[in-house]
Amino acid sequence: MVTEAQAATLKAYDAIAPLYAEYSQKYRRYLDTVDQMVIERLAPGCRLLDVGSGDGRRLKKIAEASRPSDVVAVEPSGEMANLCRLTTGFPVHQLFGDALGTLPQSNFDAITALWNVFGHIPGSALRLKTLQCMKQKLAPRGSIMLDVNNRHNQRAYGRLKVWQRRVIDLLAFDETRADAHYVWKIGNESFPASGHLFTPAEMDRLIDQAQLHVAERWSVNYGTGEISPSPHEGQLFYRLVHR
Repeated sequence: MVTEAQAATLKAYDAIAPLYAEYSQKYRRYLDTVDQMVIERLAPGCRLLDVGSGDGRRLKKIAEASRPSDVVAVEPSGEMANLCRLTTGFPVHQLFGDALGTLPQSNFDAITALWNVFGHIPGSALRLKTLQCMKQKLAPRGSIMLDVNNRHNQRAYGRLKVWQRRVIDLLAFDETRADAHYVWKIGNESFPASGHLFTPAEMDRLIDQAQLHVAERWSVNYGTGEISPSPHEGQLFYRLVHR
């Protein structure tokens, strides 16, 4: 079953597929930094599962640098999945992350979900289910690496705005407050789109509910790619392991 929000997301990503390489260039510094962080944490010969692979260009770059023995891609958009197959030559399964249980492969040494994949999953229940499915596919000593949009990113939103958000979220947290709804202009068409901005505490709860452990957490500046240990200086990058 595909929800209304998921259907809208698929439609938009099918439309942007041929323009995705150009679109990604606007955020090259951030994406390059995250890619390098992933590469540095992958051992040669590892088995890699990538969830939300897009057109596959980043996955191909990461695989060429880290030399995994096996790579499996998951991408729900049909047009993106087709591009990913052409770009990488890897097997690509067209499904959402909460359906990872249908994959025949398991016991992956590393699982990645990059560029706010979790922000496009509607609602905390489905996000938790997806993270639990990823955990089930993870080898005993494996790692999950993901990055998400940060509602408390003072580099993007300013110190005063983030201070106000932190107070409100501490006193009366409401996950729907951080759902951003917008119109995505792609070529000559406009598509309704949405994405979720996470707080560090919200991510901590999600990870704890999935019974995973945070091995590393970093902030990555969305404009410059600068890395910081503070949870308020950029997008949030996590490396998770079994508890």
